[in-house]
Amino acid sequence: MLWFLLVGYVPGMMASLLYVDSDSKCVRELCPGADYFHYYNCNGSRCDFHLQPWLFAVVALIVISFLLSVVCTLLNCICCTDRR
Repeated sequence: MLWFLLVGYVPGMMASLLYVDSDSKCVRELCPGADYFHYYNCNGSRCDFHLQPWLFAVVALIVISFLLSVVCTLLNCICCTDRR
């Protein structure tokens, strides 16, 4: 029973976390549609530009990978050098 709930709920939840659709219209203007890289959100009477959440996740993953590789390289240089 729990398996069917997870299979039905998790894909929808992940889709909403990684892709956000634009608001259709604000008070004074129509907001442009969303694409894979950006979307528009209604803020009072104007449409605000936002980047899709998955872009932040990808950039964070790249930065974390880079920092981990720098730390591992420094540890390798410090710990594994020949001490003569």
